[in-house]
Amino acid sequence: MTQTELFLMRRQKGIKLNQIAKSIGCSIALLSKYEHNKVAMDASKVNQYKDYILNN
Repeated sequence: MTQTELFLMRRQKGIKLNQIAKSIGCSIALLSKYEHNKVAMDASKVNQYKDYILNN
């Protein structure tokens, strides 16, 4: 699943970035930059991000 697909799924489900940030222990800014392909995140954070979106 691509970053864009995850972004669209997150928006469709109504999941806020602050919910994910609290859950995985990172900043809202990092998640936003990741979703817009401006930074790379650690693989473990990416997996946690994906899991949160897919399971909520």
